[in-house]
Order: sequence, then C-alpha cells, then structure tokens
Amino acid sequence: MSTYQDSYCDTTTDLSFIEPYLGEYDHKRVLASNWVESGTSNLYYLHNSSDVSGQLYKDGAEQTKVTDTPNANNEFEYDSGSDRLQFFMGGLSVSAMNSTMFESSRDWNDLKTEAVKRASDFIRSYLPFPIYKNKGIGTSDAVGNDYPEIIVRSTAVMAVESLIRPYDVEKADLIKNQAINEQNTGWLDMLRTGQITLYSSESEQKYKGILKDVSVNANTTGGILDVKGTASTQWDSIKILISTGGTITAGSANTTVKYSTYTRNEKGLKMNQDVSEDVIDCGWQPAGHNMWIRFAAGLYTTNDEYELEVSGVLDQSFTPIKSVRTSRF
Repeated sequence: MSTYQDSYCDTTTDLSFIEPYLGEYDHKRVLASNWVESGTSNLYYLHNSSDVSGQLYKDGAEQTKVTDTPNANNEFEYDSGSDRLQFFMGGLSVSAMNSTMFESSRDWNDLKTEAVKRASDFIRSYLPFPIYKNKGIGTSDAVGNDYPEIIVRSTAVMAVESLIRPYDVEKADLIKNQAINEQNTGWLDMLRTGQITLYSSESEQKYKGILKDVSVNANTTGGILDVKGTASTQWDSIKILISTGGTITAGSANTTVKYSTYTRNEKGLKMNQDVSEDVIDCGWQPAGHNMWIRFAAGLYTTNDEYELEVSGVLDQSFTPIKSVRTSRF
C-alpha cells in the first residue's frame, strides 16, 4: 500500500530531545545459551530461539542476515517453520558460542521509524483539524522544522513513550502525560480545546495581529511596541517599512523619521501602498485594514521592514473552551 502521509518528526534529534538515553530501550532480547552443532563445520543451531527475523547481535555487533544456509562468518538465518536460528562462525566451539552474548531485535532505525509513523498517525486521528506544513517565506518555526514545533514535539513524545513502555510503564506514562493526560493539560489536549493554536489556523493570534521583524538593521534600537484593531479583511500580510530613518527621542519633535505600509491587492501581497511617508509620532498610527500600530522611541534605519499578519476571520474551533462552575443550594 502507498501513502501520502508524512511523519511529523525525525528519528534522531527530535526523539533524543525527549529522552537522551533512548538507545537503552532498543528492544534487544537476550537469546538462550543453548547452541548445538549442526553437523556442518562451523554452522551452529539454536532451537526454540523465538522470532529472530529482524536483526541478530553478537556481543552488541550486528550480524549479516541471509535467506539461505549461512556459509560465511557472522551470517545468520532464521527458519520460522522450525523456530530455529542458524549461525556460521569459524574458529569457535559450542562452548565458546554459549559463552557469547547473542541478542535479537528489529533494526533500531526501523523500530524508531515505525514508532514515529504510528505516533504521527495517532495525532492525525486525535486532533479534530488538519495539520499543514510550514510552507513559504517567513512561516517556518525558529528551529526550522517542516511542521509546527508543538506537533513535532508531541509526535516525539508519543513515539518515545511507546518505545519505553515495554521496559518502564511508569516512565512511559510520565512522558506521555506531556502530550495527553486525564487532566486535559497535555499539549495535544490543549490543541483540541483551542488553548494552544497552530500558525496555520485562523486563531485569536492572527485576529489580533502577528508582528514579525523581516529585515531590521543591527543598529536599530526602535521598533513596533504594540498592535490593536480588528482587521477589515479576511487575511493579509501587511508590509511596514521605515521609509526615512533617523532617531526619535522623547521630549524632542520628530519631523524626519517616517514609515509607509503596503497591503494586498488583486496582483499580490504588499502591492498597494496604504500609508505613505507618515511621520512617526509614537502614538497609535494606521497600518491598513483597520489595524493600528505604535512605534517606540529610538534609532531607525531606512528600509527597516516589519510584517503584520492579520485575519478578520476567527475560527471558532480554535477559540479556547471556557467553563463555569455552578452550585445549587
């Protein structure tokens, strides 16, 4: 079967961020020390070995899996019909074989990959809304993940807890509680109830305006302090540009430092000049679409650029659920 579905986190750094010692839970199973001679030189049998169809380890080192009778050092083959493991190694005796540590497990990378896939599928089913990639310029998280950090971390939590659970149920529960718990305070719980939102959603954050620095000179000390208003458009990304730089000082009149704003039109984003060369007065000033911004005093550099993402649509599914307690006497 094929799939178009992605996994939300990787199998290395994302998992180790949750549990640095995850390698200690690699699902290895120590095999019995009951090796016998097969009758063929250097070929040994381990009867009733249980499933060794994955990976065999000899003193911690991976051995070579083959599909026919092993005939070279470190080769093994498992026959599920007879539940027998065959292993080829020259220069050893049965006694030496039974003094050697043999372990069985699935390949560790394959096991982690499956855990991440299962966790991703679970989250897709658990959350009542679609999860979109961070696509486009300026939409990525600070760490540069393909998906929102809260989704990446929750997936890693669910994958790690499933890998640890066969060894330590209490620890697995503690890890899982970060994402899901009975108190509904886990990250996924709060996503379901709207207490946490994703960037792609039409949430209260966009409703109030999300402000970002696009390109700000290292010498600039001023900036936009606050945003207010209710957007008169369904969605836009407003460009706010310092058209003339300079220094604004409290107690001194500013006549030179100016800003302009650009909004979306039928030709694209940031095309329509909405505010043209207005002098910054550090009070509430228009940005466009009925949104207002307030600048701070300080040094501004010509062509400093900010972006204000706004949405006049509030998706109720991302509005936090509120509750009230009543009593009857």
